[in-house]
Amino acid sequence: MPARYVFVQKQDKHIWVKRLLFGTLLLFPFIAFFIWMLYQNLLKPEMLIRILADVSFPPAAVLVLIPLIAFDDVAKIFYRSASLYIDDAGVRLKLPPKSKWAILGFLEKDIAWTELKDATYVERFQLIQLRPQSGASFLNIRLKDWQLQNTGSNVNSGNAVPDLLAVFRELKILDKYPANSQLVEANFDLTKHSATKKLLFGIAILIAYSFVDTMLQHEEYAFFDLHYFLPHIVFGATCAVVLMGLMFKASKHEFIPRSNVIGLAILSGLVFGVTSYVGGIRINQMVGGPLLEARYHRDASCLNLLPEDKNLPVVEYPYHARKYWCSKNIDEALTVKVRQGLFGLYQFDLRGKGPGNP
Repeated sequence: MPARYVFVQKQDKHIWVKRLLFGTLLLFPFIAFFIWMLYQNLLKPEMLIRILADVSFPPAAVLVLIPLIAFDDVAKIFYRSASLYIDDAGVRLKLPPKSKWAILGFLEKDIAWTELKDATYVERFQLIQLRPQSGASFLNIRLKDWQLQNTGSNVNSGNAVPDLLAVFRELKILDKYPANSQLVEANFDLTKHSATKKLLFGIAILIAYSFVDTMLQHEEYAFFDLHYFLPHIVFGATCAVVLMGLMFKASKHEFIPRSNVIGLAILSGLVFGVTSYVGGIRINQMVGGPLLEARYHRDASCLNLLPEDKNLPVVEYPYHARKYWCSKNIDEALTVKVRQGLFGLYQFDLRGKGPGNP
């Protein structure tokens, strides 16, 4: 008689605590971003209050997020109520007969082994993914979520991870069907390969430096256009190409998936570009020309400061000091400390009566 196994989902008593912690971690980057905006004077407290009080808030993106969160809750209810049936014919994820959650039956899945396209065990995430040939939605089974309800062979109950994995190995499903190459690459641990581990450490150092130095700097580039961004774009792109070549070379000795190489190269290019922008200001302070006091007048829009000396650049700084510059008359001469740095790029001092400190 063919073996038949029934798994039920483990009941987690701390599910709401975990969801609260997850929600906090999810919101932390957004909260940190708003704090940074307030610290940099890019966002005024009264402006934030007006946004929150606006009847049109939250924006459409938030309204789209609400049904996604609701569907996630519905899916969790289904999985807590459903059972996982595995036998020689296939795998079925079904609600028990006369379940009060019968309305969630559209989430049930029935996959025959003969219809399977690939079966992948991702050890790093303790996950088994089954994809049918029909292109229907795949089934992800997290081993730690399920426990054996009954057994028809020598599989030991009481330990969900080896039980569920042992059933798939007993039926030789993971041997009969190929693995999903994308998931195999996702199983690659970047922290264990010597080359990727060093690169990740370097990226972390550069991110920390950029964040700290941005808080400490008291000078800023005078203008925001391609001429000012181009050196840093070129530097970031060059670093990305060089690091990609080095990782492909390292991959010959110890394998690194191609997608990981490309993804890390793009990430490193962005980080190196940002670091170049932040570090460029600091380098100009050390090797650039001296800070010179120059006379400027604001324009009618309070978005730019126009120099009396036509050899000096227009200073564009719309957020830090628009209210301050608008308090001045157009004809009033304003003193700004300007420094010419590398590649003819100008930057100005934010201290004293500069644009950043009204």
